[in-house]
Amino acid sequence: MAFKTPILCDRRIYDKKGEWKNPNQDIHDVIFYFIKEPLTLVPSYVSGREELKETITITVFGSKPICVKDKIKLNAGEKFREYEVQSIVPNYIEQNVMVVDLLKPRVGSMDIVLG
Repeated sequence: MAFKTPILCDRRIYDKKGEWKNPNQDIHDVIFYFIKEPLTLVPSYVSGREELKETITITVFGSKPICVKDKIKLNAGEKFREYEVQSIVPNYIEQNVMVVDLLKPRVGSMDIVLG
């Protein structure tokens, strides 16, 4: 039998803690993340008018069943700020490069754009 080794969270890299509301349960799941791109204002057009929306890109450790339009609370100092997921890009990892084409890829982290 071949067992895969678990991926352990390096808290030196993923130094921040947030909350993700799991739609299948009533409780919040804890996520560990770091900020990939800081909070910026991006122009968007709604019914012909330009509006500025806040966006932030974070990298979340591990594989969670996060979907677009889910709510994530990020720790912003003393209080949590809630954001909505706009897009998700998974980052796959495999330690052994000789068998990377033979195995099902594992998700090491996910880049999530919040707005």
